[in-house]
Amino acid sequence: MPRWLHQRRIGGNFNVRRDIRIVGAGGHGVISAAIILAKVYGINESCNVSQTQSYGPEARGGACKAEVVVSDHEEIDYMKVEKADIFIAFNQLGYEQYKKQTKKDGVVLVNSSLVTVDPEDAQKVYEIPASEIADTSFKPFAVNIVMLGALTKLLPKLQYQSTRDAIRGNFNKSAADMNLAAYDAGYHYIQNEYFLKKMA
Repeated sequence: MPRWLHQRRIGGNFNVRRDIRIVGAGGHGVISAAIILAKVYGINESCNVSQTQSYGPEARGGACKAEVVVSDHEEIDYMKVEKADIFIAFNQLGYEQYKKQTKKDGVVLVNSSLVTVDPEDAQKVYEIPASEIADTSFKPFAVNIVMLGALTKLLPKLQYQSTRDAIRGNFNKSAADMNLAAYDAGYHYIQNEYFLKKMA
């Protein structure tokens, strides 16, 4: 576990800048995941936040990237992410393109249904079969919310209930119920399965 993540887990101050990069294809919900994260940090956790995004040439299926910059106290004077503290990849293309633009002690979370991790990276990468979970129990487009659930369990500053509240506020009731279930599936995958598999 990265030392900065451990310090926050035991109550250390979140008073430094944290850069988050999310990549995938159009239709994966990359932008909506970033918007929800920004809402959680900015509204529920009272942090300074910036959120930016870029799209590929196609509205659906093209490359898509979103970035969230978070600071507990200091104002954010530069919104671009150079080296990410937290890197989330929904597909292989995004992973390959940006994996080296992540800090050595960063948190890397990949959708293992679509991403094959390089063997040398395996020790620092959290692999979540998000597309499989979404396709089996929910809807394919819920993959982003499954990943958010997994990320919430990994990051103590990202509060479980605060993130649920942000998801609920982002959808109408019927869609919110399905997305909240997808969120819980990702959260509990980390809680109940991932660490047990790594320890086996």
